[in-house]
Amino acid sequence: MQVLKMGWQTLWYGRTIRTQLLVAIGAINLCALAIAGIVTIYNARHATKVEVSASMELAKQFVQATIRSVEPDGRYGLLSQKVTQLSERLQLAQLRHVRIYMANAAGDLTPMTGGAPAPLPSHDEEAAPPAWFEALVTPEIETSALNVIQTDPVSGHLMVTERPEQAGKVWDLGTVVIQGAPEDEIAEVWEDVSSLFLLWLLLDAAMLLVFYILLGRMLGPLASIARGMSQLEDGQYATRLPRPRVVELAALADRFNFLAETLGRARAENARLYEQLITVQEDERREVASELHDEASPCLFGITANAFSIEQLAGKRKDKRTSEIKSHVSEILKITEHLKAMNRVLLKKLRPIALGKIPIADAITDLVNELAQRFPDVEIDHAINVDARSYGEKIDLALYRCVQEGVTNAIRHGRAELVQVILTEKDGGPSRGGKDLPRTAQLTISDDGQGISADTPVGFGMTVMRERIHALGGNCAVQTAPSQGTTLKVLVPLQVSHGSAQQNQPEIEMHQ
Repeated sequence: MQVLKMGWQTLWYGRTIRTQLLVAIGAINLCALAIAGIVTIYNARHATKVEVSASMELAKQFVQATIRSVEPDGRYGLLSQKVTQLSERLQLAQLRHVRIYMANAAGDLTPMTGGAPAPLPSHDEEAAPPAWFEALVTPEIETSALNVIQTDPVSGHLMVTERPEQAGKVWDLGTVVIQGAPEDEIAEVWEDVSSLFLLWLLLDAAMLLVFYILLGRMLGPLASIARGMSQLEDGQYATRLPRPRVVELAALADRFNFLAETLGRARAENARLYEQLITVQEDERREVASELHDEASPCLFGITANAFSIEQLAGKRKDKRTSEIKSHVSEILKITEHLKAMNRVLLKKLRPIALGKIPIADAITDLVNELAQRFPDVEIDHAINVDARSYGEKIDLALYRCVQEGVTNAIRHGRAELVQVILTEKDGGPSRGGKDLPRTAQLTISDDGQGISADTPVGFGMTVMRERIHALGGNCAVQTAPSQGTTLKVLVPLQVSHGSAQQNQPEIEMHQ
């Protein structure tokens, strides 16, 4: 039962509001049609019974008068001998809703007004009511028998009594049987009902069509608002919605446009602050790297030189402490070499000195090789397919930092065993507006790690990396799933001015 309920909820709530409203309106119309059908059948059944009963009463009076008019001189014979004469007179009256029969001595019935109902002029065989409709509308109608008795053969008086028909019983002069025939009345009711049903069907279809168009025009702006929210989520804060004519939807569009404008201003301010932060950070890194290169490196070199001198002087001594001094000198040299290696790593992390002096492809290749040496348990593959020597300091540094941050995150946080780094160039081609899109540099870093869960907060390094790319007018996206690895995609336009990411965003089409 729970499964059926969940399946029904999924089927219902998985549809659009327009579909739900149209289904609800159609269900209400079907219920109204069912109630109207029940009331119509009840009224038609009652009206048919009243009509047939009135016709039978009239037929009884007419049959009595017709029988008395057959022999006005009072000499009555068996009515079965005057069937033709009675039939002609009864048919002149064109009685409706009744059938009249004469019972002969054997009890067989001879029709006097036609054994089958005469079709109405407006009906044809195709318009005949179906059997189920006749079964619902046909009322219970009793058959009447008029028994003709000659009370005094001399005087010629006769009496017509109404008694229940008895099989095989013919009273004296004869028995006339009057039977109700509601077929033509039912046919008229069916013609009216079918005409009304056809009219209802046409009107209902027209109403649903009008509702479909009206709901589409009313709910169309909601879909446009949803698309606009999606574009805001993607960072397209220049998105604007046209103002629809519906008052409530116009208010929503106004609030959306105000929100987009506010978010755009906030995003621009944040981008400016992030750019300043990145600039200050790079300046600090450059200064620290310069101090490490200019101060720490000579000091380490001096320590190494003095250690070698001490080792040579100790070699000239022949006392028992010479070996002890050499052992300490060897330790000093090892520590100094370790500090030199750390200093080189810090220099590359703080400010890659070779960046700008060698091609960007060689710089990133050296970075990948260095990371592979630092993490020997991880396989790092790379494919650098670029023709340009340099894209400029900002773009080169941004791509370098993205590789540095992306590979480090994949190894440390994703616990990946395989990391792939791909850097390519791609032609922009024409856009929808007819303008040529700029050539782009595409960087993809994918791994086979444990992925990123949805509740994991975005780290500072990833935030700074995104802001670097956004400041260049590019896009940075992360595709991940638990236990399915992570893919970092960076797209940087190679001919774009600062802040272009926030410009020339298309206006959303909004149906009214």
